[in-house]
Amino acid sequence: MSGPIVRNYKGGSIVYFEKDKAEDIFVLQKGRVVLTYTNINGVELKEDVKIGEFFGVKSALGRYPREETAQVIGTATVLVFKVPEFEKFVSDKTHLIIKMLKVFSSQLRQVHRQVREILGQGEAKNPAFELMNVAEVFYKNGNYEHAAYAFNQYLSHYPDGQYVDRAKQLLDLASRKTPFPLTIPELVYKPEPGAQNGKLQEMLKTMAVQKENNVSSVDPNSIQALYDKASTFMNAGKYGDASDIFKSVSERTDSVTQEEEQFVENSLFYMGKSSFKSGDNSSAISIFSGYIKKYPKGQLLKETVYHLALATEASGEKEKAIQLYQKVAILPPLDDSISEDAKQKIKGVK
Repeated sequence: MSGPIVRNYKGGSIVYFEKDKAEDIFVLQKGRVVLTYTNINGVELKEDVKIGEFFGVKSALGRYPREETAQVIGTATVLVFKVPEFEKFVSDKTHLIIKMLKVFSSQLRQVHRQVREILGQGEAKNPAFELMNVAEVFYKNGNYEHAAYAFNQYLSHYPDGQYVDRAKQLLDLASRKTPFPLTIPELVYKPEPGAQNGKLQEMLKTMAVQKENNVSSVDPNSIQALYDKASTFMNAGKYGDASDIFKSVSERTDSVTQEEEQFVENSLFYMGKSSFKSGDNSSAISIFSGYIKKYPKGQLLKETVYHLALATEASGEKEKAIQLYQKVAILPPLDDSISEDAKQKIKGVK
């Protein structure tokens, strides 16, 4: 076994794209790499890889496609392991294994909280209903692939269930990426007589208990819990509620951890985006300008300048908007979709 190799990347390079086949595991040796991914609420997030930190581990070990895009900012040097090399490397390094398990556990707890927040339910009712409800929540939030998978699971486990016709109809629409139809009545809970899939029921009961335990130990006023709640409101189109919570998070200064600092920073951007989405361009411009002053090297700087340009254009200040779009187009990385959108906007405004 030859061991890891060293790769050098230029600024703007993509180490891997979301949904790429996962075969390698990476360690950042020098420079900066940013991971971009979408959380369960449909909100795009960015995360910096720290020097000496592994990335691409879960997808490579699990042998499933990448869940995020890894992009180089500036230049970077990384070590690249094949899975067998990585397994051999960590086999006698217990501290690394424990560290990775803690990270994965934390991510799972976050997903549990977000799912519970989206469902808006206190306790599980019936496995068949829960499965349909999860499928429809995914569908309403525009996550067509997950929705279609969940509808298929319902039809597979409950071929004679009371929601079969509804599941078939919504599966067909979701598979064609048609928005959730407004004419469909609200899903109503009905007991499922004869639903005897013991393994599935037991699994869902166990998950419900685990979720209860996780939620009971989470401080609802913690930065991450509030951020997740605001993201849910924003994704549901409740921009006023989202903006209020993002504002409270962006102003937090009490014993903020390094991990929470990113939530605080992101909240200022998403507060501005909520204002923009609700049509309050004046507030959006003020908030985006505040982000740029406070975080001149922030992870969401380029997105912030772009949205500032959008709000400025919507306010009728076309010349200023063009100047902002021009600035967006030259901010690194130069070949991403935001730069392309900015260039098209310049042509459109002119």
